[in-house]
Amino acid sequence: MQVHLSFDYELFFGENTGTLQKCILEPTQQLIELSEKNKIPLIFFVDAGYLVQLKNNSQHSQCKSDLEVISAQISQLSAAGHQIALHIHPHWEDCKFDGDKWVIDTTRYKLSDLSKEEASQVISKYAKALFAITGTKCTAYRAGGWCVQPFSHIKDALKQNGIAIDSSVYFNGYHDSPAHSYDFITAKDKAEWKFENDPCVEDASGSFKEISITPDKIGPLFYWELYFKMKSAPEKFKPLGDGMWLKDKGRIYNQFHSSTDHFACADGYFSSRLIKNLEDCEQKKFERMTVLSHPKSLAPCSFDYLNEFILHAKQRGHTFAILN
Repeated sequence: MQVHLSFDYELFFGENTGTLQKCILEPTQQLIELSEKNKIPLIFFVDAGYLVQLKNNSQHSQCKSDLEVISAQISQLSAAGHQIALHIHPHWEDCKFDGDKWVIDTTRYKLSDLSKEEASQVISKYAKALFAITGTKCTAYRAGGWCVQPFSHIKDALKQNGIAIDSSVYFNGYHDSPAHSYDFITAKDKAEWKFENDPCVEDASGSFKEISITPDKIGPLFYWELYFKMKSAPEKFKPLGDGMWLKDKGRIYNQFHSSTDHFACADGYFSSRLIKNLEDCEQKKFERMTVLSHPKSLAPCSFDYLNEFILHAKQRGHTFAILN
């Protein structure tokens, strides 16, 4: 089985985005060290809209400096053999830098909130921004906030930009909030499939491949454990990023009171479940396991659990690979 460790390389999108250093650069450097130690490739879905806005606001010394250092790290990752993939949060089109911080506007959080022509322009612009840094065209895409629907809105633009792989879907995934929404209820519990017009509908002759994020059904006990661990040992379990998530009180309430459909993840204490996730994939005879995480949400414990997971997976005969 191939194991894919993927990371959405981005800031936070709440009232405080956090800093580039704490949310992206520093945790990613720790990932680089982990990958070198274990000799494995990683996958980074880079939030290209952030790069575009840094360039657009380069008259500010902070933006100019941040663009230089983040471009250097992305270039370093690519040169080391890690995969740089396209990640799009279109709300960056409406965000402003006030000279001190980013003022976030999530009114247009989904590509479907833009016209089809606008969405196409954004996809091309963001893909070119990554190519300008790495010199390599992206072949894989993950929708910001998992908002990949309706796929018909972005299909042609992705194809025109050489994107043949999507990795946005996870089994039983569903969310509906003012900022973003997605519905993967009709998707099958499989590791990958071909599709054409809908990433949830398999089409053997489709020109796109869905490499789904490995699902993980989590009971409320886990979230209570997480809550008490963060209270008792924040130095080990608190995320390294210094920003704030988009608020969704209803979703948080549900997590503490009923089982929820989540996915394999190395963010904080979720990383303690990776070996179980692997065992589930083995039982289902999956050919792939895809983990979705965020540098900003990794905690010190994440690296210990990740290292343990990597060693366990290798001992089981599995390999770590980029999306292909």
